Amino acid sequence: MTGATVAAYLVAQLVGLHTPPPLIAALTALLVVQATLTSTLVNGVQRVLSVVSGVTLAVLFAAVVGLTWWSLAALVGVSIVVGQLLRLGPHLVEVPISAMLVLGVGAAGVESVGWSRSTETLIGAAVGMLVNVAFPPAVQTRYAAQAVLKFAAEIAGLLHTAAAALAGGPVTAEESTRWLEDARRLNRHAPRVDRALTHADESRRLNVRALRVRPVGTGMRTGLDALEHTSVSLRTLFRAIDDATRERTGVTDDAGYADTIRRTTASLLDRMGNAVNEFGRLLTAETPDEERVAEGRVAGSLAALRSGRERVQDLLLADPRSRTGLWELNSTLLATVDRMVDELEPVSVPGTARDQVDSIRARAAVLAAHRVRLGRRSPAGPGNGAATAHLSEDDAG
Repeated sequence: MTGATVAAYLVAQLVGLHTPPPLIAALTALLVVQATLTSTLVNGVQRVLSVVSGVTLAVLFAAVVGLTWWSLAALVGVSIVVGQLLRLGPHLVEVPISAMLVLGVGAAGVESVGWSRSTETLIGAAVGMLVNVAFPPAVQTRYAAQAVLKFAAEIAGLLHTAAAALAGGPVTAEESTRWLEDARRLNRHAPRVDRALTHADESRRLNVRALRVRPVGTGMRTGLDALEHTSVSLRTLFRAIDDATRERTGVTDDAGYADTIRRTTASLLDRMGNAVNEFGRLLTAETPDEERVAEGRVAGSLAALRSGRERVQDLLLADPRSRTGLWELNSTLLATVDRMVDELEPVSVPGTARDQVDSIRARAAVLAAHRVRLGRRSPAGPGNGAATAHLSEDDAG
């Protein structure tokens, strides 16, 4: 920006603009230079159009009516309309500003001042564009990848924090409420990450430095959508955890079953956090080799998540115990895991492997339906405690 400003000032002096000093050219170059080349071009064209339009209107008004209070009102109104017709966006107000500055010098100097201002603006805009072409700005792909990875790490961090607390023992209502508030804040970060991806795409346009940098691609944006949907579903889950924590405060009956549910929930939350962490690394992999390794790690974490989900489903179907107030938590936990797998798997699993997963999922659905029918035939009783104890021991490890 400093180089463009000085260069515009020197070029304006070389073409004979000395009195007054060509600071308009320097100012225009300073304002035109932006973070991306495409925005520089758009900004430069809009600024030139706004100044030239304002100068032209000032010359016409000076020749016809001169400067009075009512002609000033008409000049500003017409300038705004012209700026809207030319779609000048944030530079619209520069049309009436240029017109008023030129008209204020008096009828005798309107043409010379108008020509000088237009020339300086053209020089400043041209220099600003050329500086960005000769010294292109950095491509923002790495920054966008870091934003996506940070978003995934924030989601995984909340899941791991809650899992560690639940695995350590009963939690307080204050802890569960804090998790709920953190979950509500998660999806507010998605627009920031989306802006980073958009900025990365814009920084590649007309930029020769983009030839050496891998593009963001549709996979990262699709992955961001998956992470955002996952963060939204986590709000429902932590709402259920908070409700269950508050309802069971001071309750001593069925403490063994509640303890099993607590450790089961901790195990699933930990596996969900691992899946989100690995998914974030996959989205930001820079080489094909890193991508293949990350795909394998994501597939492994999703397989572990599905395995934990099946165990929770077995526990829920074998011994629902809706009277304990934990049915809503159990069902929400299962639904959230299903949503996470549905969101992350299509982005991370290659086509052939995805077909195999769909086949396994179909067989699992048939087995689950069969277990539901068996559960309806035989009511829950003392014999079902074996399934509960088996799940408790597995997930405690």
